[in-house]
Amino acid sequence: MTETRVQDFANKRVLLVDDHTHIRAIFTSILNGLGMFRLSTADRSDRALSTLEAEPIDLVITDFNMPGLSGMGLAQRIRQEIRSKNPRFNPSIPIIMITSFGTKKCLMAARDAGVDEFLAKPFTTLAVAERIDSAINMQRSFIVSDNYIGPCRRRKVDPILSGLKRREADRIAILNEFGVERNLIQDDAQILIDLAGNNQIEETSTEDIAWIGENTAAHAQKIRDDLLERAAMSLLKYAALASAQGKLEADIVEMHGYAVKQLLDLAGKDLNLSNQVVDSLERAVTKRTRLRSVA
Repeated sequence: MTETRVQDFANKRVLLVDDHTHIRAIFTSILNGLGMFRLSTADRSDRALSTLEAEPIDLVITDFNMPGLSGMGLAQRIRQEIRSKNPRFNPSIPIIMITSFGTKKCLMAARDAGVDEFLAKPFTTLAVAERIDSAINMQRSFIVSDNYIGPCRRRKVDPILSGLKRREADRIAILNEFGVERNLIQDDAQILIDLAGNNQIEETSTEDIAWIGENTAAHAQKIRDDLLERAAMSLLKYAALASAQGKLEADIVEMHGYAVKQLLDLAGKDLNLSNQVVDSLERAVTKRTRLRSVA
């Protein structure tokens, strides 16, 4: 994240919603450290809605689990405002959801509620900065349909280009054309990282990890990116290993999440380095497999 984009935070008005005083204090300190001093807070969703009506807010950061109307309900209420004849606040305002429940079910529920980004506890200053940067500076188009209101998460319906694409120029063109697919891959990579940061990862079902691997492989096939597909297959291989051995290790899961993000960033820039990233993943899984066999 560039210094310029961090500086962009300074003029943003943030509404922080959490029923725990110490969490609000921690977040206030982090946000101030990022240069964000235009901060309003609320300990309940109803008070947050009152603040939205009274003040111009650029970003909402809310906890998932709160008494009364939950953070999920708050997000849905904000998005539903677009159906009002006279909206009292901006229904497309970026929303970041804080959750200690780093499971696929909770993360997908946050997506369905129209949340832009999610942040799993325990979080770091860097993770907070990255989510804010993504929510503010990389906003997606806003979707309003019968079943969903929020940032665009739908697949692009353009026909798949035929034939294998071997040149870097072709790879760039495909990634540009299938930008929505790229965003979905990015989202799933972040879920892996958040799951790995959860202290309860060993209790997390390997089915969640395999589900992400299958999704990433499907998206990678659609945009004809064999390196991303290899990374996804490496994750699937590890999920199968973890399921058989009954042990899921955070470092390998996190490695795959960051590797996929790196592959997306490197697309069209450095094919050799991209290959090295995937080779490292496959070696790590193979090495872990051998260590398990010896044990």
